Amino acid sequence: MDDSELYEFVEETLIGACLQLAKVNVMTGEYVYLKSDPEMAKDFEGVTNIYEYMRRLASEEYVYPEFCEEYLRFSDPEYVREKVFGGEKTIVYRYKRKTPSGGRWLNFSISIPDKCSPDDPWVVFVLRDSDTASTALADAMSALSVVYYKILKVNFTTDTFEVVKAVENEQPDENVTKITEWLRLFAEKGNVHEEDMNVYLQFTATEHIKEHFSKRKTRLSCRYRRRHIDGGYRWAQLDLLPGMDYTDDNVSLLLFVKDVHEEHMAELRHRQELVDNFNRDALTLLYNRRSFNEDLEKMNDSMPELVTCLYIDVNGLHELNNLLGHQKGDDMLCCVADTLKIFFPEERMYRIGGDEFVMMSKKLTKTDVERILVEIRKTLAESDYYIAAGAGSCGKDSSVYKAVGAAELAMRKDKELFYKNSSGDRRKRTANEELEKLLTEKRDAEYFLKLIATSYAGVYFVDIERDTLRYIYMPEYFKNLLERSSFSFNKAMHQYAKKYVDAEYYEDLIKLLDKNELYRRLENEKIVFFKYKKVNGVEMRLKVIKIDERADDKHETVWIFSGDEVEV
Repeated sequence: MDDSELYEFVEETLIGACLQLAKVNVMTGEYVYLKSDPEMAKDFEGVTNIYEYMRRLASEEYVYPEFCEEYLRFSDPEYVREKVFGGEKTIVYRYKRKTPSGGRWLNFSISIPDKCSPDDPWVVFVLRDSDTASTALADAMSALSVVYYKILKVNFTTDTFEVVKAVENEQPDENVTKITEWLRLFAEKGNVHEEDMNVYLQFTATEHIKEHFSKRKTRLSCRYRRRHIDGGYRWAQLDLLPGMDYTDDNVSLLLFVKDVHEEHMAELRHRQELVDNFNRDALTLLYNRRSFNEDLEKMNDSMPELVTCLYIDVNGLHELNNLLGHQKGDDMLCCVADTLKIFFPEERMYRIGGDEFVMMSKKLTKTDVERILVEIRKTLAESDYYIAAGAGSCGKDSSVYKAVGAAELAMRKDKELFYKNSSGDRRKRTANEELEKLLTEKRDAEYFLKLIATSYAGVYFVDIERDTLRYIYMPEYFKNLLERSSFSFNKAMHQYAKKYVDAEYYEDLIKLLDKNELYRRLENEKIVFFKYKKVNGVEMRLKVIKIDERADDKHETVWIFSGDEVEV
């Protein structure tokens, strides 16, 4: 094979590897095809200028949208002339084009002869298929570019970076060459929400990153609020992954930043729904007893200047459930809850039992609450619903449990007064006269307990840890002891033992009041029995039972006093 044959073979090989080959005058746009692939060639009527031809390809969507901006630069004569006459030998651009057989990755290049000049402005436009490996990589990078704001190849050993993609407000300053400096400046310029600044800076600290990847070669992620182009902030996620050339001595990583705002907000909403389901009453959507106990502990640990409690018990719920069905009872409870929401729109409200509601306020005084309570009673009475209610308050130097105890005690007194004074007409619930009569006669379950109270000297639900109580029945003299003891059950019991218990049994009862001793005995005996005599010779029996560990109040116990309890 002589030289001419060899050159001819090389020319055929090179031309054969091309899809399209055109001789182009970059000054006038005139072009002549040396080779044209039928699938690539488009016949646009009247178009004889290469720049116009390329613009038509883009406008008629033969070029994928994400590549149009860069592609159209090559349809700008000024841009092409600047490149061609700027001393470069070859100009290459990679893009994806639509064809009848589907998307196709192409390499577009401009080959520039040495003698090319404004006086001899001819060059060669070449279109080739992209190789398979680089096409796969380009496909992957194209997909990633749609998802991510920023893609970097970074090295935390050399403190350098290479930009694969960065949107406008993610671009580094021209003089910044260190990745640590770029990450820091990006945050300091207000691109990271001030509340997330510390998290972001700690996450991007070199030592933190090196320590993580020295122990495990897994993705390291951080979420923060990133300033959006509209000036607001959206949640973004920064991911770091080890590169193919990573070693502990060469911390080479890939850095990705993507928008996760909708995903993050959905997660927050779901998380809040779980919390609400856990802490809210399913029927009324008020906070439940679990939430009530947690809030009281938090409030008591950091007592505000003022705490006011409103304690409410709904009269007649049990009868309504038994005689008219639970739906009617649910309607009553929802009506009470909705009324409370109307009159206390900014306060925390709880349904802590079947028919018990509590409102806690750090702003309203006891007088304020009692004034509002008058309007609440009037509103509920329009639906023929009635409540027993009481208010209590305390200041910074007291305990929140004192306010709750005072409110509950006031509610109990109000309930007794209700049943003592209420007429038959006030207790009516339906238009059915027989049901009205039954309701009037039967009244409330707790009233029934009061009728059999002669069998008991006292029945209390006592929280040992908080030193608080709720009661089913309490004699008047013990109420007085409780009030003088600032609603501390333990202190009231000490006063009871000192004043009413025979000296022979005094020390044993005092020992039982020690919570550690009581816990020990409940653990061993399950039910604690204690017999004693009062100073008047009456024999008494005390039974202390621990409520199920699965209950919300794991420290709550039941104290049952029985005997011929005669007020002294």
